[in-house]
Amino acid sequence: MTQVKCKESTLDVALAEANTDLLERVDAPVEATSITLTSGRHYELRADGARDQLTIRSTEGNVVLRIEVTDAGPVLSFSGASIDLVATRKVRIEADEVALHAKGDMQLDAGGSLRERVGGDHHTRVEGSERLEASAVEMQANAHSVEVRAMQKISLDGERIGLNDDPLPQPFPWSAIASDS
Repeated sequence: MTQVKCKESTLDVALAEANTDLLERVDAPVEATSITLTSGRHYELRADGARDQLTIRSTEGNVVLRIEVTDAGPVLSFSGASIDLVATRKVRIEADEVALHAKGDMQLDAGGSLRERVGGDHHTRVEGSERLEASAVEMQANAHSVEVRAMQKISLDGERIGLNDDPLPQPFPWSAIASDS
């Protein structure tokens, strides 16, 4: 058997070099990486089994934002002096459970009407005084009684106070039982 050695063609060499260049440019997946930007903030990426995590740290090393992504969805954790959510149309929050906690004061402003709908009981506990101010106040118990108790006196002051004043009381027109009848 005779072996003949031939020179590789220029085309074959060029193709081999091109393939090598392509392979060198492909980034293999990594489990974790981090980078510090010129701002001094530090970005960390980590894949940990069932979750991926992005953590952004302040120049002091404190966690400013953490995003965890799992098959169940993302979890966002913020930490900072203030967080602003601004939308020109609507902000909607929906969950099985929502909890808001303020270590200091809390304020709720509505430029229009405010409606609350509670499927279960509504219990309000106030350590200090509670005040309600409106142009008119209407209260209705749809199924049971209205009870008022005080440790001290109960005062009712008005231009006119009527007890059993309406001979044929009807539900308030805005109430749920009025719309059912």
